[in-house]
Order: sequence, then C-alpha cells, then structure tokens
Amino acid sequence: MRNNEYNIINEVFNARLEDQINGTLMAGYIYELGMPGKILQRTGFPYEPIQLSARQLLRKSQHTRHPFDLGSVRNLVIAIQRPIAIFIYGDSNKAQNIITELQYNEKNFLVGIHFNTYNANCISVSNIRGIFPKGNHEWLNWILQGKALYLNKKKIQNLIDIQGMTFSEPTYLDLNLATKIVKNFKNPIKNQK
Repeated sequence: MRNNEYNIINEVFNARLEDQINGTLMAGYIYELGMPGKILQRTGFPYEPIQLSARQLLRKSQHTRHPFDLGSVRNLVIAIQRPIAIFIYGDSNKAQNIITELQYNEKNFLVGIHFNTYNANCISVSNIRGIFPKGNHEWLNWILQGKALYLNKKKIQNLIDIQGMTFSEPTYLDLNLATKIVKNFKNPIKNQK
C-alpha cells in the first residue's frame, strides 16, 4: 500500500473513532486498518487485513489496569505502520506487539496483534486484541531480553535518553546496555519467512 492509501484509511478510522466517542457508531463496527506495510511484513506479519473491533477498543479503554481516553488513539493506522518498535509476543508467527508513537499519560501505546484469525466473513485477518499505554521502562526492558524484531533506533535512543533523566528509573533497567543493543541491532531488510 502507498502512503496516500494509509492516509485515506486513517481519515476513515479517525472519523469512525469520533462517532464512537460521540456514541453514534453502529453496533458491531469493525475498524479496518489496512494491510501491513513493509516494516510489518519484514518482521513476519502476514499480508492480510488488520482489524480492530470497536467493542474491543472500548473494553480496553475502560480496563481498570490501564485505562485511556478513546481520543488518544487518533491516527492509529499511521502509528502502526510507523512503529517505534516491534516485539515478539509468544510465537512471533502468531502474534507481535507494536510500540507506537501514540501516547497517553507519557506512556506509548502497545498494540498487540494476533495473526491468521478469522472474522465473521471467514476471512483471515490480523486482529488487534490488545491496545493500551505501556510504561516505557517495561518495553525498553524487552530490548534487554532479546525480544526485539524491529527498532527505530533514533526514536528509541531519544526515549532511552529521556528515561535516563527520570529519577524514577527502575533499577533493573540497564540503559547503557540498552543503548549498546539498539546501536548494534540489525533490522530485518526483507521478509525473512
């Protein structure tokens, strides 16, 4: 897909999101977020539509553990296609976690996507099952654990630098080691499946 196509899909997403916020979205609505772009495909995303149920989005936004304002996921389509990082989630052939630039309360959104699930029309899709703001120190630690599939090195280094200035930095997070790992990390150049 071309950037212009993602922009159109993103505009539709944002318009339907406004409907959901205003309470006028039709029941059972499924957000269409387009096909995975090159970065996603290179980490193993199958070339199938990415979808998010409006009901699931609402449930996740109201979860007591990490609630968020629905409006904070505006531009989700673009954010997914331009990730800060992508991590293994269990079996990377079945699911992956994307860290986006979207934020809520200074935490970047994690988007958990499961592959090869079937929608109501029996079409195989990549289904967003998890979406919530995740503490940056938590997912930066995944870099140390070797879970990274893709890293936007410049954006991650900026976050590491900011995290290093925070007095509440967890003691388990070795930012110097994270910096070295990010610097030497090799992003996938092509679909390695």
